[in-house]
Amino acid sequence: MCRFVAYHGPPIGLDELLYEPDHSIIHQSTDAEEREEPLNGDGWGVGWYDPDRSPEPAVYREVRPAWSDENMMQVSPLVETPLYFAHVRAASPGLAVQQLNCHPFPGGRHTLEDRRDRRPVEEARQELMFMHNGGLGAYEDVLRRLREDLDEELYFGIRGSTDSEHAFAVIQDRLGEAVLDPDVADLAAAVRDGLEYLERLKHEVGRGAETTWANFCLTDGESVVATRYASPDDVPAQSLYVGEAGSFVSRGEFCGTDSPEGDAATLIASEALFEDDRVWREVPRNSLVTVTPDGETAIAPLDLDLPAV
Repeated sequence: MCRFVAYHGPPIGLDELLYEPDHSIIHQSTDAEEREEPLNGDGWGVGWYDPDRSPEPAVYREVRPAWSDENMMQVSPLVETPLYFAHVRAASPGLAVQQLNCHPFPGGRHTLEDRRDRRPVEEARQELMFMHNGGLGAYEDVLRRLREDLDEELYFGIRGSTDSEHAFAVIQDRLGEAVLDPDVADLAAAVRDGLEYLERLKHEVGRGAETTWANFCLTDGESVVATRYASPDDVPAQSLYVGEAGSFVSRGEFCGTDSPEGDAATLIASEALFEDDRVWREVPRNSLVTVTPDGETAIAPLDLDLPAV
């Protein structure tokens, strides 16, 4: 299973939380602690926003392992951002190790030709970004039906072969025209409805007992929505944590935060980046995390309306 981290808060150097913590996402690419296989070496990626330049994210994805990527090590100290995603990949069996399958995924369609004539909804989708830790149960059995249900733009916007990118297409479809000016409730409803649809497909093909792990993370550049979800009920969920503080710092000896009582800065991470019980809390199984543009963070139950297994 993959590992990811999302940051939302005051602008911070991209390198500070990518490389500096004792258990940074780069460290997790070689030594993840909360999964049986500690290695996540099947590519990686980083996406970030610069609101002063563009509402669309900059996305960097590379098939080489995170631990050996000198390019991002050189670039990241020069980037300051209020919101970023980072993801290290452990490819699911049968899915290709290639750049197009690396996370995070940008929304909409991405070719040079598409930039010339986008509809408003398609233009707005470009501002979205998504990543996933886990796997969708019965993916191969539902794939054809899933793709047939997508609108044409979303269908042709899928460039890789992962269940993650297909799940993102479903979520964009559920978001619909709300993507033109979404609030955190719109994003949360799209994630919930998309996941419920994916789980219902699994039941409809008679594979309801297949394991689904859906730690999703979605943003429009202002709000963030994440899930910690597993099914059936007897399947352990993949780990997920929320960290909140007034700020996160890494100058000098890394200490995590110089303002543990505040909540202006939020981290959502597969594994805690550093030890600090004042900051981190575990997200309960089958829960949804929301972070508003002003940094208000909430965790609520993720209740899906599904048939019994």
